[in-house]
Amino acid sequence: MLAKPFLSKHLTCFFICLFLLSVAPQAEADPFSQMDSARVDYVIDGDTIILKDGRHVRYIGINCPEVAHGDRPGEPFGRAAERFNRNLVGGKTVRLEYDQEKSDRYGRTLAYLFPDRTLFVNARIVEAGLAFCLYDRQTTKYADVLLRAQRAAMSAGKGIWGNPALKKPRRLVGNRASRRFHLPHCDPAKRIADRNRVMFSSRWEAFLEGYAPSKRCFFDR
Repeated sequence: MLAKPFLSKHLTCFFICLFLLSVAPQAEADPFSQMDSARVDYVIDGDTIILKDGRHVRYIGINCPEVAHGDRPGEPFGRAAERFNRNLVGGKTVRLEYDQEKSDRYGRTLAYLFPDRTLFVNARIVEAGLAFCLYDRQTTKYADVLLRAQRAAMSAGKGIWGNPALKKPRRLVGNRASRRFHLPHCDPAKRIADRNRVMFSSRWEAFLEGYAPSKRCFFDR
């Protein structure tokens, strides 16, 4: 006589447990462990490396001063940025995180680099004053983080931000869409739509707002 109530009770408990398991939040996968990982073979400069698997990787969202290549002279802090980058990632296994655009027109892999869970290489280089933010609409995942790092470096006058010429008054034209700034007489500046046009009084002011210099305009140091 007791078998049916006993069985019914346990069956009810069983189905309740199944229901609770089905609606319970699943443990989220660790994003760091799911990132692509590879060992660094060679550091080319402050923002470019070669991996052991042969991939050339360009760091997303930043631009470091150039090192000398052939007949092209290096820029101030170019070698310092290269050395800094080598100390961060040289010979190490790193995790690569991607954005919407995974490669550039040169075939280089575009990535954010993390040697460990706490070190964000792209931001660390900017924070040291050895790179400026290089905005791109297809790679904005960490744009705010990088700009905060740049503003901190500017405030402290680190690296490239110790150059007083950056604060020299100069009329510049910025493009809100591309976040590039230009000299007023440059052709790209003349083609900026009115809704995207913004004026700056110095390169410092433009950098502080997260704009980068146009490659098609010449800016003296």
